[in-house]
Amino acid sequence: MQSLDAKEIADKLRERGLRVTAPRLAVYRAARELPGHPDVEAIAARVRADLGSVSTQTVYDCLRALTAVGLLGRIEPAGSPARY
Repeated sequence: MQSLDAKEIADKLRERGLRVTAPRLAVYRAARELPGHPDVEAIAARVRADLGSVSTQTVYDCLRALTAVGLLGRIEPAGSPARY
């Protein structure tokens, strides 16, 4: 999949009333570009590869914010971690 443009992502965040931050950009991009429905660990690993040191809590906070405004969806398969 082609990498998502940072300006396009930033525009989506602003349209939904979210402040644009590097972690939010990276989390959104990772969740959209990773194959299938990635879990938090896969998203966090991708974000760390892009940004360096980012806490797991920051990734959860970003996912919560992006899900709350409808930019990402969250599924919770029985017996598995949440996926986005």
